[in-house]
Amino acid sequence: MNLIETRTEQALRSSEQSYRRLFEAAKDGILILEADTGRINDVNPFLIEMLGFSHAELAGTPIWELGPFRDIVSNKEKFNQLQQKGYVRYENLPLETKDGRKIAVEFVSNVYQAGDCNVIQCNVRDITERKLWENEMRRLNVELEERVSERTKQIQEINAELEGFSYSVAHDLRSPLRHITGFVDVLQRDTGTSFSDDGRHALTTISQAAIRMEQLIDDLLAFAHLGCAELNKSSVGLDELVREARTDLETETKAREIVWEISPLPAVFADRNLMRQALVNLLSNAVKFSAARTPAVIGIACTTGSEGETVISIRDNGAGFDQRYVHKLFGVFQRLHSRDEFEGTGIGLANVQRIINRHGGRVWAEGVVNGGATFCFSLPKQTETANAQLHDNSQELPAGSGELKGFGTSLHRIGSVLPGPRLADGVVNPAQETDI
Repeated sequence: MNLIETRTEQALRSSEQSYRRLFEAAKDGILILEADTGRINDVNPFLIEMLGFSHAELAGTPIWELGPFRDIVSNKEKFNQLQQKGYVRYENLPLETKDGRKIAVEFVSNVYQAGDCNVIQCNVRDITERKLWENEMRRLNVELEERVSERTKQIQEINAELEGFSYSVAHDLRSPLRHITGFVDVLQRDTGTSFSDDGRHALTTISQAAIRMEQLIDDLLAFAHLGCAELNKSSVGLDELVREARTDLETETKAREIVWEISPLPAVFADRNLMRQALVNLLSNAVKFSAARTPAVIGIACTTGSEGETVISIRDNGAGFDQRYVHKLFGVFQRLHSRDEFEGTGIGLANVQRIINRHGGRVWAEGVVNGGATFCFSLPKQTETANAQLHDNSQELPAGSGELKGFGTSLHRIGSVLPGPRLADGVVNPAQETDI
């Protein structure tokens, strides 16, 4: 029996020694209080150093009488509440050290039983440096927001000035173009018969160049406007937009033999007017570069991308393009064929890219010279709110629409089986580039 008691006493002493070492080596301040009286029984060295009070000044003093902790338990009634709750936590408590220095601490207290009586252990962690960093981060964030707001205001003012400037320049450019066109008409009407064939050809060339220049001005203004126009997103049925786009192109297609292969298209959450403009540009592009095909085949399909995005693909069996120049397709004034072969100002695809980018999507293309081309754009996956709106507002797809034939596995394979040269609107082979 004595052996068991001896071993028990040794185990208790060993446990007390381990606890004491932890208590004295802790890098947080620790207070041990009598649960009944609130007097401080013990305090570890870290808290003594943190507060600047000696052990003698702290030990035996009721915690509510100790200056740094008066905000925690300012009277015995609050201490009684602490006893009853058994747990109190303060996330950001201001304390004052003996020398008057202000610090911020996390304060956590627990009531537990030690032998025959209850004690309260208070853990005090100095978070002053952390709070200083947090305050500095908040200050920097406020400063950054103010700077961003100021820069945004400046950019808006610059954009407004540029927009006014562009319209002013456009007006100033149109005026001489109208004079040129007018004087050419007068010359052709009044003295046209006296001109030689070369002279009449020169007048015709001047007139056509003036018309192209005016169209180029309009396209440039439209391109600039796309960058600052506010998006007005709603549920948009792509089937309806494709029908409208085909109607817009009736002048170019009514005398053509075109096979339209259109699969069911979904509703998307987008700006209706801008999305319609993008589809008109892409379909016009397909119609233009398939002009030499009889019949021309233009297909439109929808697939789902790897991240749930909606992918719309528009292919044709037209002239195609050299894949080496694909990076030039969506640039302003970039052309892969001369204007004698295919008309255009070289801005249509640049407009498409700007529209899709503003919707958070991307554009790309694949093609083969004389083997057709496929242009694709994606729109990001809809949020739950947008999906609900699309579900409520979308119309049923027409029955029997069927899938787009041969459209889905590989853009390369599609390009290889479609005959025909293809140039995208907006791309020029450097060797064939011509002046306006």
